[in-house]
Amino acid sequence: MLIVDDERAARQRLSIMLAELDVEVVGQAENGLEALKLVRERKPDVILLDITMPEVDGFDVAQHLADPKPLIVFQTAFDEYALQAFDHEAIDYLVKPVTLKKLQRAIERARAHIKAAKTQDLTQDVLRQLRASLQPTPTASARLLVRDRGGHRLIPHQEIQAFHAERGTVRARTEGADYPTDYTLADLEDRLGAAFIRPNRAELVNVAQIDRIASNGDGSATITLRDGTTVHVTRRRAAEVRKILEG
Repeated sequence: MLIVDDERAARQRLSIMLAELDVEVVGQAENGLEALKLVRERKPDVILLDITMPEVDGFDVAQHLADPKPLIVFQTAFDEYALQAFDHEAIDYLVKPVTLKKLQRAIERARAHIKAAKTQDLTQDVLRQLRASLQPTPTASARLLVRDRGGHRLIPHQEIQAFHAERGTVRARTEGADYPTDYTLADLEDRLGAAFIRPNRAELVNVAQIDRIASNGDGSATITLRDGTTVHVTRRRAAEVRKILEG
């Protein structure tokens, strides 16, 4: 099992309880990036995953895990009743402070899944619902997790010029580089809010990177970014985009 929690005391407490339950701990991670790295290197069967962590939270970790994915046991400081609707969508959810009894229950569930050779796939829709169900919702970070040379890295939002969907993958474009992500454009719209606008179905543009917008004479428009890159704005979205940029 891999323990992921940004609080050292919490990691130590979980480690002691897991030892009591005769569970092998293959590592501990204090943040989401470290968790993804350790999963790739040590391939744990189960992750005991904190939801609320700075920048790369538990949902991000779950979304960026490569197949075959380990089983996930979420741990959260939020009210357990907000999570009941998802009881059958994940191995388990533990409400902090985690008790030995509840941790044992989660371990037994995980062992049953492993024995049956079943993996629980948390889809993007489930993760989005989970994030929305928690109050308060964790604040969106100022950096975004992207894939980079077999690993992951964080890129500041202001450095991202635009996102574009290409062959089923959404890529983040910066000056001189292009990174694949594990998000959909809908995910990114929800996550980034008014800082980015959707000029067409396949792209999402950083408002701060826009230099000008010009009409094409047929109801559509063209956005020009600071580096000279142009982006097409469909007729259906042109009025909304102009309103945002002029507001």
